[in-house]
Parts: sequence; C-alpha cells; structure tokens
Amino acid sequence: MTFSATEAAFEGFRIVRRHPLAIVFWGLAYVLFFAAFFALFGGSLATLMATTESLEGAQPGPQELEALGQTYIGFMGLIAPLGLLLGAVLNAAVARAVLRPTEKSFGYMRLGGDELRVLAVSVILAIVVGAASLVLFTVVGIGAGVAGQASQGLAWLVGILLGIAAIVVIIWLMVRLSLAVPVTVAEKRIAPFESFGLTKGKTLPLLGMAIIAGIMSLLVSLLGTIIALPITMATGGGMAQLAEFDGQTTQQILQAAGPGLIAWGLVNAVFSALQLAVIYAPFSAAYRDLKGLPEA
Repeated sequence: MTFSATEAAFEGFRIVRRHPLAIVFWGLAYVLFFAAFFALFGGSLATLMATTESLEGAQPGPQELEALGQTYIGFMGLIAPLGLLLGAVLNAAVARAVLRPTEKSFGYMRLGGDELRVLAVSVILAIVVGAASLVLFTVVGIGAGVAGQASQGLAWLVGILLGIAAIVVIIWLMVRLSLAVPVTVAEKRIAPFESFGLTKGKTLPLLGMAIIAGIMSLLVSLLGTIIALPITMATGGGMAQLAEFDGQTTQQILQAAGPGLIAWGLVNAVFSALQLAVIYAPFSAAYRDLKGLPEA
C-alpha cells in the first residue's frame, strides 16, 4: 500500500465517522482526569494562577521569579504521573482504533500491556529528545560565545544560524521517532527506535502530514473556543475566574464556581478528545500504510 501524507493526515476524522462513541469515551476520560486533578489540586491551582496574574505587567525580581518557578515545577511534578498515565491510555486507544478497529469496546481504551509499553516508550522518547535538545543548544551557546570574542554582531549571527540548525535537527529527530507508539501497539513490544527504519526516506512527507494535522487541530481548538466562550461566560467564566479564589479550599471553590468549572470541563473534554484523534491518528495511519497493512 502506498503511503499518502494527505490521506493519512485526515485519519482522525475517519475515526470519528467510523466510531463516534470513541470520542465520547475519550471525552469521559478527560472529564475524569479533570475532576481528579481539581479534587487534588484545585486550591493549589488557584494560588498558582493568582500568583501568575499578580506578576503580569509588573517587573518581578529574581526572588519572585524563582519562587514562581519552584511552585510551578512542584505543581507539575505532582500532576505529571496522572498525565503520563492518561496519555498512555489515550495514545494506545487512538493507535488501536486505526490498527485494530474491531476492538472498539470502551472506545478502544484498555489498561494493560499495550498501555504500559506505550508509557515506557513515551518516557524514553521524552528523554531522548530532551537530551538531544540540551546537547544541541549547549553547542549553540558555546558557538555564540566563541564568536562573541570577535564581535557582538558575529555572536548574534552565529547564535541565530546555529539555533535554526538545532531546531531543524530536533524536528528531524521527532519525525523519525514519530511512529514509535504505533509500532509499540501493533507489534506489542517496546521498540522506540524501530521508527527510524520505517521513516527512512519519508521525513518530508511525514512532516507535511504532521503540519496538516496540526492545522486541523488548531481549527478544532478554535471551534472549541468559539463554542466554549458563551457557555463559560453564562455559567461564571470557568477556569478564567479561578485566581479569584486564592487561599480557598477546593470545596469552597466548587461551591462558589462549580457550574462554570463543570461547563468548562465538559466542553474542553469533548474538544480535547477530538484534537487527540486529529493529531495522533495520522501517525498510526502512516505506520499502517508504510507496513502495507489493510485499512479498516
């Protein structure tokens, strides 16, 4: 089967057409995640948002920035495990919807070997891309520093050129690794670097596919914003009002702003599920086509 970037880019919409209930299940997963997240960290989130708003338009000092950074890192450290687990479950579900479409019960979602393997591969890929980025931008900094010994203008020029080159290399690496999750789900093994062989000679088509899918995702996000705005405004403002409740407990926040937060959560869950399909399904379709597997 011939791989077509434009055909693969719209695979997410085909999933919605074939099995619209999958979006309902994925949206429900997001709702449960939002609910658990807010139940655990609602008060802390309100404090973080209030602190961030207080610094907008001001000239925060190093100590204020350091305190905000530490708070944000600590906050992300608490929610990262939940986010990684949800991401593994949903990424595996999207891949399963494309590669094993008959397993449609519960919106293709499971919690088993596939999900654990996807979680492991996701962590490995994050480490690889993060390490590569660190090395490349360290080289950029060293190159600009060496050039700066000659002149400031040369330092800027070298820094910009090396920075562009580093970004190109990172994008190339991400594209070459982009089929790792579909490989993992389809072949039931942890194979983060198997993607390199499949994507050889297909970097530009896959990049084009990713760009098309990204544009479609932005359009879905825009549609979600247009629909969510009047709903959240009518029910109190949703997450935008959260900073007003700095210092209050999660229960107090829900009593005062529950309808707005629920409306915000439901609308965003649905459109997050749609974006999930639009962004991730094309890569599973690309794997299927490059391997010559039959379509659903």
